[in-house]
Amino acid sequence: MSTPYKQDLTAQMIARVHEIGPILRDNAAQADRDRRVPDASLAALESTGVFGINTLERYGGQEGGARMLLDVTSAIGQYCTNAAWISVISSVSSLLPMRFPEPVRERIFHDGRPVRMASVIVNMGSTAVRDGDDYRVTGEWPFGSNILNAEWAIGAVQMRESADAEPRPGYVLLHKDQYTIKDTWFTIGMRGTGSNNFVTEDLWLPADQVVGADVLLGPGFEEREDAHFLQRLPPVSMFPTVVISGPLGAAKAALEMVMQTSAKRPVTYSKYQPQTSSGVFVQGIGATRAKIDAAEMFLQRAADMIDTAAQGSQPLSVADRASVRNCCAHATHNLAEAMNDIAWLHGTALFAEANPLGRLWRDVNTGVRHAIAASPLCYEIGGAGLLGIEQPTPLV
Repeated sequence: MSTPYKQDLTAQMIARVHEIGPILRDNAAQADRDRRVPDASLAALESTGVFGINTLERYGGQEGGARMLLDVTSAIGQYCTNAAWISVISSVSSLLPMRFPEPVRERIFHDGRPVRMASVIVNMGSTAVRDGDDYRVTGEWPFGSNILNAEWAIGAVQMRESADAEPRPGYVLLHKDQYTIKDTWFTIGMRGTGSNNFVTEDLWLPADQVVGADVLLGPGFEEREDAHFLQRLPPVSMFPTVVISGPLGAAKAALEMVMQTSAKRPVTYSKYQPQTSSGVFVQGIGATRAKIDAAEMFLQRAADMIDTAAQGSQPLSVADRASVRNCCAHATHNLAEAMNDIAWLHGTALFAEANPLGRLWRDVNTGVRHAIAASPLCYEIGGAGLLGIEQPTPLV
């Protein structure tokens, strides 16, 4: 079963994003201030269909894949970085139930519509211990982006078949009634993602809502000819590729703001009035745009690699997965440089509290440093893949 990149549908969704964009932009400062995306923005996002990009069509989704998600959410990022971020997290998270048993998917999508989700794929000491036919779960999962809006959440655990058994890595799927949220997200950037911890204590959980890490993140589904396109999308490659879409859109918006004011703003303490009379400024605009374009092209290349592999039954090789991460490294590196260039070009007014450029600068510089996509480790993964040596992490 194969699903190609749906260009027409993607274009339609992007057009809807631009229609509701002013709502997102008008609420972006409130999202930053309140540390969550406002309800009006959530409703606007729902109207675009973004939360269903990686949901089955029979559940109201688009079965879109990596490239559709990247392109649609980077458009969202031009209006609100935080709205784009939670859209990505929800869409990638809602892909993961495709690797749980069929009854679980029916439980989640029983009313035939996409749901909002969150997920944390690294374990900080959480456990799921066998209790009869089912499990007892205790844990706390940090940095749960979109947890404030999620109907379901996935968290990493150590699975044990008895209290004294050897643990193995796994994942639990929790309904919002099965966890509480701890208010822990206090940052200077990406504040509106509401990436708080979620917690559960001695929770009885049906066995079909617990799976091994090899099932959720491994290549098993990717090798099966009968697997659905969504089941063959590799989560560890997909997540870093698409999570940077919000910062990508934000960098585009920031550069546009700088260009719009450049014909009126001077280069302070210089003869260059306006900024556009300075050759250095003009050159800087061109160089910065090239960095943003490079980031987008590398992310699109990675997304296309992921989607193409998912249309067949031959998984991405380790070398290909490393190449995806190298693309992510170069994208995050370029976006960080571009935003710092924008600060130099615009001037210190960018750091005024009321200047939206300052918020974008904080958001981009925070977002591109997410551990799974940040350039230092991802460049190392890419280099190890090229050299054919041991990878620095199992999450490739």
